Amino acid sequence: MRVLVVGAGVGGLAIANGLLGKGHDVHVYEHAEALRTTGAGITVWSNGTAALRELGVDIEQLGRPLRSLRSLADSGRLLWEADLDEVTEKLGSPTVQIPRRTLISAMAAALPAERLHFDRRCVAVAEHPDHVEVTFADGGVATGDLLIGADGQRSVVRKEVLGGDPAKLTGWASWQGLTRSELPVAYGHQTLNIAGRNAHCGLIPTGDGLLHWWFDMPWQEGDPVLGVAELREHFRGWPDPVDRLLASVTDDDLGFFPHIRHKVPQVWGGARSTLLGDAVHAMPPAVAQAANQTMEDAWLLTQYLGDVEGAPADLLRAYERERRPRALKVSRTALFTSAQRRTPIQRLAVFPKWLATRSQVATLRAGSNVLRALTPPRPGISMA
Repeated sequence: MRVLVVGAGVGGLAIANGLLGKGHDVHVYEHAEALRTTGAGITVWSNGTAALRELGVDIEQLGRPLRSLRSLADSGRLLWEADLDEVTEKLGSPTVQIPRRTLISAMAAALPAERLHFDRRCVAVAEHPDHVEVTFADGGVATGDLLIGADGQRSVVRKEVLGGDPAKLTGWASWQGLTRSELPVAYGHQTLNIAGRNAHCGLIPTGDGLLHWWFDMPWQEGDPVLGVAELREHFRGWPDPVDRLLASVTDDDLGFFPHIRHKVPQVWGGARSTLLGDAVHAMPPAVAQAANQTMEDAWLLTQYLGDVEGAPADLLRAYERERRPRALKVSRTALFTSAQRRTPIQRLAVFPKWLATRSQVATLRAGSNVLRALTPPRPGISMA
């Protein structure tokens, strides 16, 4: 089948790799003039690395393997720590931190250059009994058998085929960056999360001396966008190395991202179209699963479209029916986790390492289609 993909981000490039591997004629259309390699780091959990590996993209040597996930209170008190080496052993795939630009470049490099079309902004979609058409801002038209909307939270494809409301603000935002650092945490293998009331931050080694850092606080449309000076004041006295990190960065290093969430619809497309990733289930980053859920989408859709004998609409709806419960579960968990960040920190429980590790395994599996298919649960691990 000739498959049109709108969007050359993580989801668009992932599905293109998967479907080309199944023998489909795939073309990716991107509104920008080149690959969009901005952004900070991406934590690719066991479900994401498994999905990418199945799609033909192995990132294990391109990023920083993470072996521990540690959470502190803003007083410095240890809340919990999960052993990610044990998570890897139980789920069969590692957790890797990787710069977004490296991930995007690797997925694009795996595709023949003629499959990527830049400066093609989708403005309209028309579905017909035997084909689908995409119209671009320059007046050009592309025709195919199927259309996949991978064009992010402001998806034109979603608007064209489903209508409905755009993603809504959740009341939180992130200030984040990816910078070279001399701090020891940048050369380790541990994610450090620090939780305060109405504020959270994190530091994640990303390889080659790069450190991905983020600061989350409540934010509403119309509120000021803080600079580094305001962040230094707000987070003054937090556990080491927060003060040292903020002393080392400037406003030029800051990226600002309001948190959003889509209502996940029952049906994700038309007779010859569907959606994946942020186009259908944008979610706040509280559980760091947005990109991983996108990779899950691409993997499962590739499995269904490997059966080229089925009617397109039947294959697409089957993909959506199987994928939606997992994506919805993760989206709800992300929203709940974000809301819980207003809980007074002294009320947060302390968990033993074995329980935090087991919880991480169960949580990843519960929101994953690929892990459930590739690694059957061991006795004693919840499949909720």
